[in-house]
Amino acid sequence: MARLINIDELKGGEILASDVITGDFKVLLAANTPIKKEYVEKLKELGISQVKIQSETAENEHSVILKEEVKKVCLNQIREVLGHHTYNNNRELMEINSTAEDVIQHILEDEQTVEAVYEIKERTPDIYEHSLTVCTMAILTGIKLELSKDIIHDIGIASLLHDLGLRYITVNYFNTDISTLNEKEQEEYRKHTVYGYTAVIHEQWMSERAKRILLFHHEKKGGIGYPLHATEIPIECQVLGICETFDEMICGIGCIPVKVPEAIEFIKSIKGRLFDEEVTEAFFQFIAAYPIDTLVKLSDQTIGIVVGQNKGFPERPVLRLIKDKDGNTCKTEAIVDLIKVHNVVIETIIKEL
Repeated sequence: MARLINIDELKGGEILASDVITGDFKVLLAANTPIKKEYVEKLKELGISQVKIQSETAENEHSVILKEEVKKVCLNQIREVLGHHTYNNNRELMEINSTAEDVIQHILEDEQTVEAVYEIKERTPDIYEHSLTVCTMAILTGIKLELSKDIIHDIGIASLLHDLGLRYITVNYFNTDISTLNEKEQEEYRKHTVYGYTAVIHEQWMSERAKRILLFHHEKKGGIGYPLHATEIPIECQVLGICETFDEMICGIGCIPVKVPEAIEFIKSIKGRLFDEEVTEAFFQFIAAYPIDTLVKLSDQTIGIVVGQNKGFPERPVLRLIKDKDGNTCKTEAIVDLIKVHNVVIETIIKEL
């Protein structure tokens, strides 16, 4: 197994999993070479920012927003509270308040968590995992937008509860494109936002802003959302909206699931139209625009596969070229870091060679 690591993280003694290659394709260090401490500064001088090292696990500890043990605890809390909720029986809903605070605390306590780039994994539809995933993404988006702590807290609560109303409808919404349902079924599905809102409308522990975020989570700019067809969407509502839209496309809630790159392309295509540009840009500060193993065609007509990310530059990842501009298979492992190559950009995502 192997993983990419930043040069600054090397401590010496790591084993290279692949050749270290310069921009002009010269091999500096061969695969299986132990990295000596004195190599590190030399690599920096030569402009090498990342290397691939051998590892027992290919997953970087910061490839997910919440650590697995934290995610498990929070997910159990959500299942316990929401899974047993019945309409107008809200006694246990207040526990969601502390769950939201736990998520916020665990994100904020680790500076690397806030600064890292994440790859959201494709998965089967699960309303509870969806709620937690949306919550973590929405909190990070709020942090990137430098929203106040109170607003971020309300976003967290609303995110965990945003699909509460789905418990009170009979329409099958898993792996189903809602637009293909008959008019009556579509109307019932779209009522879930109202059902969720009315279920918490009298809760004193929940702010009016959090309730509004819950109600507005399917509203879009220009009045094309529901249930109110609002034309002016508060920024905190857009934060939940963009994260919810992205994640439901991946796990198949209210739609046919798509691959992560397709969901990313859709979010990029609605920038400034359905959500404010600043909200979309904040979202892409931590979401990898091109996840690991994505095949892409570059503007010079070469084809590469994404092998690493550049923090703060989600659209300029690290690639391994596999086809040259003439369509021939690359014989050597040519690594291209798009943050260093300024005359080439990713032109399109390709599904297969």
